[in-house]
Amino acid sequence: MDYGLAADLILVLHLLFIVFVVFGGLLSLHRSYWVWVHLPAMIWGVWVEWAGLICPLTPLENHFRQLATEQGYK
Repeated sequence: MDYGLAADLILVLHLLFIVFVVFGGLLSLHRSYWVWVHLPAMIWGVWVEWAGLICPLTPLENHFRQLATEQGYK
C-alpha cells in the first residue's frame, strides 16, 4: 500500500471520528443503541482535548506521511 494513501485514509478516519464525537448524539435520537457507541467516543474526545493529549491517530498519520517523504504536522 502506498504510504501517502495510508496517511490520507487515517486522516479521513480521524475526521469521521471527530464528526461522530461532535454530532453522534443526534444518531441516538434515531436509534437508542447509538448512545452506547457515542458515549465512550465522546468521553475519549473530551478527555483528549481537556487533558491536552495527542490522539493516537495523529502520530500514526505523521509516521505514514514521513514514510511517504511528505511533511507531517504536529
